[in-house]
Amino acid sequence: MPQGNSVTDMPLPAPPGDAEAALARLGRRIRWLVLIYILVLLAGLGAATLVWPALLARQPALVGLGLDPAALGLAGRIAACAALSVPTLPLCVAGWQALLLCRLMSGGLVFTAEVPRRLQRLGAALVAAALLQPVGGALLSLAVSSFAGGQRHVAIALSSDDVGIAVVGAVLIAIAAAAREAVRLADENAHFI
Repeated sequence: MPQGNSVTDMPLPAPPGDAEAALARLGRRIRWLVLIYILVLLAGLGAATLVWPALLARQPALVGLGLDPAALGLAGRIAACAALSVPTLPLCVAGWQALLLCRLMSGGLVFTAEVPRRLQRLGAALVAAALLQPVGGALLSLAVSSFAGGQRHVAIALSSDDVGIAVVGAVLIAIAAAAREAVRLADENAHFI
């Protein structure tokens, strides 16, 4: 009867060349996913503000204010786009850093000093995006209420999603610090050999 818990039943690790090839394939696949994310993010920003501003009514900062974003003129649409760009730009920076990480993976450069730098920047961009989300919402409510006619409103919407993004960003910053130390130790060990 086979036993699945013994040490001898565990599969052997893949040879280094196979692991590098697997990481390179993974990097190429994730790069496409990140590119799609960035394109959808930017297209969604433009579509929801410049093309179909009625979609703005679903933004948490505008719910319950009784405003009609569909009535926005061009200036109001541009103001709404600028307001939502505040939290969107750090997400684009995070996506760019993720693309650079994927390039490093694809090139087999996972254990270099560049990876912790990219991870740290990715984490910082996610934290910034989470912190700027309520600011973008407040600016959006002010812009739409100013251009849709009526009394000006400033609404701040807080979400557990924003907290989650900030936590993931902070974890990436911590992983970057650990990776930086691992690269430093690997460099030291390489000098001894």
